[in-house]
Amino acid sequence: MKTLKHKKTITKRSSFPYKVIGLVLYLLWVQPFGANHLYASERKINIEVNDVTLIDVLKQIEAQSDYVFFYNNADIDTEKKISINMKDANIKDVLDKILNEYSYRINNKKIIITAKRQAPVRTNKISGVVSDDSGQPIIGGNVLVKGLNKGTMTNIDGKYTIDVPDSATTLVISYIGYKKQEVEIGDRNYIPVTLQKNDVLMDEVVVIGYGTVKKSDLTGAVSSVKTENLPIAANTSVTHMLAGQAAGVMVKQNSAQPGGGIEIYVRGAASTGAGNDPLYVIDGFPVTNKSVEPESGNRYEYGSRNPMNSLNPNDIESIEILKDASATAIYGARAANGVILVTTKRGKSGKPIVKYNANYSIQTIAKRLEMLSAKEFMNVSNEISYQKWRMDNELYPYGGELEEDALPYKGNPYSPEEIATAGEGTDWFGLLTRDGSINQHNVSVSAGTESTRFLASLNYYKQKGVIKNSDFQRISGRINLDQDLGKYVKAGINATYSTIFNNNVPLGEGNAENSSLLNSALHYDPLVPVKDESGNYALSPTLGMIPNPVSMLEITDQTQTDRLLANGYIEATFWKDLKVKLNMGIDKNQGRRSTYLPKSTLYGKQEGGKANINENRTVDLLFELTANYTKQLFKERDRLEVLLGYSYQQENWDGLGAGSSQFFTDLFLWNKLEAGNVARPPVSSSKGKNELGSYFGRINYSLLDKYLFTFSLRYDGSSKFGKNNKWGLFPSGAFAWKMQNENFLKDVDWLSELKLRVSFGQTGNSNIGGNAYEYYEAGNQYVFGDAVQTGSIKSQLENPDLKWETTTELNVGLDFGFLNNRITGSFEYFHKVVSDLLAFRKLNSLMEVSTIADNIGATQSTGYEFSLNTVNLTGPFKWNTTLNISSYNDRWKERNPDVVLAPYEKEDAPIRAIYGCVSDGILQIGETPPASMPDLLPGQMKVKDLNGFDPNDGSKLLGHPDGKIDAADRIYLGSTDPKVIIGFGNMFEYKNFDLNIFFYGMFGQYVANSNRAKYGPSGCEYILQRQNYSKEVLERWTPDNPTNKFPSGFYSAYYGGDDWLLEKVSFVRCKNITLGYSFPHKWIHKVFSQARIYVDVENPFIITNYQGLDPEMDSKGGYPSQRTYSIGIDITF
Repeated sequence: MKTLKHKKTITKRSSFPYKVIGLVLYLLWVQPFGANHLYASERKINIEVNDVTLIDVLKQIEAQSDYVFFYNNADIDTEKKISINMKDANIKDVLDKILNEYSYRINNKKIIITAKRQAPVRTNKISGVVSDDSGQPIIGGNVLVKGLNKGTMTNIDGKYTIDVPDSATTLVISYIGYKKQEVEIGDRNYIPVTLQKNDVLMDEVVVIGYGTVKKSDLTGAVSSVKTENLPIAANTSVTHMLAGQAAGVMVKQNSAQPGGGIEIYVRGAASTGAGNDPLYVIDGFPVTNKSVEPESGNRYEYGSRNPMNSLNPNDIESIEILKDASATAIYGARAANGVILVTTKRGKSGKPIVKYNANYSIQTIAKRLEMLSAKEFMNVSNEISYQKWRMDNELYPYGGELEEDALPYKGNPYSPEEIATAGEGTDWFGLLTRDGSINQHNVSVSAGTESTRFLASLNYYKQKGVIKNSDFQRISGRINLDQDLGKYVKAGINATYSTIFNNNVPLGEGNAENSSLLNSALHYDPLVPVKDESGNYALSPTLGMIPNPVSMLEITDQTQTDRLLANGYIEATFWKDLKVKLNMGIDKNQGRRSTYLPKSTLYGKQEGGKANINENRTVDLLFELTANYTKQLFKERDRLEVLLGYSYQQENWDGLGAGSSQFFTDLFLWNKLEAGNVARPPVSSSKGKNELGSYFGRINYSLLDKYLFTFSLRYDGSSKFGKNNKWGLFPSGAFAWKMQNENFLKDVDWLSELKLRVSFGQTGNSNIGGNAYEYYEAGNQYVFGDAVQTGSIKSQLENPDLKWETTTELNVGLDFGFLNNRITGSFEYFHKVVSDLLAFRKLNSLMEVSTIADNIGATQSTGYEFSLNTVNLTGPFKWNTTLNISSYNDRWKERNPDVVLAPYEKEDAPIRAIYGCVSDGILQIGETPPASMPDLLPGQMKVKDLNGFDPNDGSKLLGHPDGKIDAADRIYLGSTDPKVIIGFGNMFEYKNFDLNIFFYGMFGQYVANSNRAKYGPSGCEYILQRQNYSKEVLERWTPDNPTNKFPSGFYSAYYGGDDWLLEKVSFVRCKNITLGYSFPHKWIHKVFSQARIYVDVENPFIITNYQGLDPEMDSKGGYPSQRTYSIGIDITF
């Protein structure tokens, strides 16, 4: 046994010395002596074991005999599990049973175990080429046969040739700075391989406008997001996934409904009239990011939707956000708000790779507004009623009158008996909501030969919203094809088609008859039943204009959106350095919305049932021709790249709408408009076209691989611009200095990169609509004689000088990398001015149109950005961290002179400034009211007297208190813009497990607690009109609860303390926690090449000082945010 243990110990480490030792022992023990087969056959062994290791079986044999085993751990698996039951067996039979996978020799009392000798095998010659993502050959790459000590290296052209045995199944290809790749051999003799860059070591290739560039040669400010690290399970679009992922990018979700609208701001939102949406470019096609879903033509709307929902997130390879003028100016008049480049996945040469992923999610409401139960509603109503009687009669503590002199109290609205039996009452919110779910399936096939490469995918996504009747369903397909048509010509196509179906519910902040479903639910008190004794939907006895919340689920509102986005290219190489590319495409969108308001609803009954059908369609055509010239100069010391191009894009749109009402049945819905009996059924139609023609160019020059220069120019002509300003010129220039390549830094081992960047340029914002032209509206009715005639009226005046908004931007950046790029990052400073703002100038009020669109005013923005990526640990346990921090400040620079500012407003205030009076606590019993508020009553909010109007000039302030509370006491309270935005992620890997935790947050923004303003203690005296309120009213001030947290709920005669409803909010949201497990290859290789299961929680928790529901999406009656639990699987065949 000592020998066995000794051998196990000395063979534990490096295999090479122990192979030598094993060989020497073999020669010493086996060769000089013959095998003693007689003894082996005569010795009897009894052994019965079940599922024990081979080493334990060997020990038992040694215990029953005089034999000692010798072996090399590199040759046998001592942990292999053995089950054997043999009685009175000779040792040879036992050894044959347990060592059937090995060779052994018996010499006297020694048994030497070795690996079986392999018979000579046939070999096949395999050749191929190894290249990187951009198609450049990889020189000196390692090509190994998996499982064998056999390999070769690629030559100067990236080519390799290797002989492999018939039994070999896999090649392993690796190169420093790239991810190791294993490829199946199959029956192929030619195997091309494309290696993926290692983000830690490799100089990434970054997609820019009309091309790519190595990250080390980048002169502009560009943020890259790789989708491989983004959780896709619960996201309908790629824009949902960008929150916190890139410095300088703020993602704002307008609605939490399925497929809800998203706003993305790149470096702030400095435009005040032309919008702040970035330009999206999908596989080289600049798309119009606007929804084609029509308005309903009915009373209710469903909130905003995201036009990017049509793009399957599983298809996306990477996203680049172009931020400064150097990066964006190549897109000219559409690039002022940044450019988002979306690159989809493409096929690669090799055998077909089939990937399937699926996930299922459960969604719950993250936080709901807790409203008063029936018993609480009755108690608060009684309290408010009694206190109001005392206040109206100026009784203590609201005055000094005596109760015997007061009008008699009419008594409480609800008796103790009614309260005792009331219970919880009707939970309106609960009746409208449910647990939601998401079900997604995605399959893709990728394959290719030396000349043909393709990728095809199919996606199904279905979401059942947490509000009943709100659903989202998408079916989409894609095919990307690249075809070499010879040595110098290649062509390709990118095409995707999607169909989206939505069931919608009424949303928004509308009041009274336009109240949304949730707004109605929050208004209705819990004493109202769902249906009355007649079986009809019950109405509030006092809120007669607000429909029954549950009845609104009877409304049918459906949309269908179809989109085809396709572009094809053909590229020819002339000589070695010149490539010419033709790119043409179409983006066709069609949206149809069908609604029916049944007679079972409040306003459906008034209309006799109302149906509407509305359709919108857009067709966007693209034609582009570009030429790229690349030349290595001065013995490849310098590099010159020249881009020249022409682009023409045409957008056509039209719309059609029809409706009817007064139906004799609800069964037709919108399918029989002719069944309506309305005298003049509504109809509408529209049509229009926009054109954009462009010439553009860019020059990149690299001098000594130290000094980089970029110059770009775009000349845009748009039909949106006035006839006197049809064309705009947008130039930019940039310089970068690779300091790490200077002689004084070359020998600094820990420095991988240090690059200074400076850029300056101009871009435009052409989202000015059709404001340059004269418009007429139809539909006005006039009476001529006894007949009613439809006429038209001028609705907009022409301005031939109207043009784009112009953004002038300076950017200074510093890129750094340390310790072989284990620590990388960048710092950016930018300052930009947006001039020629789209605004409206006032005209003579006697004119039929009293305003005209014009370019007036300017804003300015200053900001800082910081990004950091670190590889904290490598080896079996891996840990990577990402961090980005952004800060920006949007302010006015020049105002529209037609806009008269209030005296308290500053000329250079933040664009989204909030002004209001400042509260000073709650007046308590026995406290003397402020001199400026002599009639203030206990429980009401005190307001600070800070200023007054100049009695000689009402447009000016005194600069000191004036003894009264009015608009002069309003001051700047803050901005709705956050001061700081962060994203912070950690990725861990251990063996087959991976864990991804991501946070993002915003700090210093001011948020109005709209639910508190509407349903909180302020003004809760309206509870006597049977309007319900939140449970916060239980914490309001009362004579028995003289709190300083919430006022009494009775309005005062003075300006309110606006700031008590305003909160300076900071939050950090845990966006996702994802845990995955990848199955070992040896478990699955017979069926799959890869398999991974994962669980994910989206929005598990939020750390915030905000007292409302959600600091990002908190509006009265808004769709509630959700917490999502997902389980999924990724399989590669």
